[in-house]
Amino acid sequence: MVFTLFSAQIDEFATNMGYLRDYDQALKVAQKENKPLMLVMVGDYCPWCRKFERKTLQREAVALNVNENFIALIVDRNHDKGKYPEGLYAKRIPTVYFIEPKTQSTIFESLGYVKKDEFQETLNEVMTEFKSEKK
Repeated sequence: MVFTLFSAQIDEFATNMGYLRDYDQALKVAQKENKPLMLVMVGDYCPWCRKFERKTLQREAVALNVNENFIALIVDRNHDKGKYPEGLYAKRIPTVYFIEPKTQSTIFESLGYVKKDEFQETLNEVMTEFKSEKK
């Protein structure tokens, strides 16, 4: 029952925010649009994950930056296991992986709850790094 409730919650968050739920689909879109993939890994038992979603990811400036510059994906670390690359299993959640779509290498990894201003800086730094790697 708890999984069903959380699954509905994460699906609703993904729908409302324009995040994808399937890694392979997100990777294809990222490759086609030549944008970095932003994989947000959360857990159904994690209050810090809910806080990160509410206080950071849902803030207008952050949401606009993500939607404009990234292909966003959200997965549950345990319930979606096997649906994302094994090497991306986070020991601590929330964790956000920024992935180069062609090589699938990690550009940057953000661990734990991050406030909106700090996360906005991270998004900008990742984009700078991504653009410099494309040259």
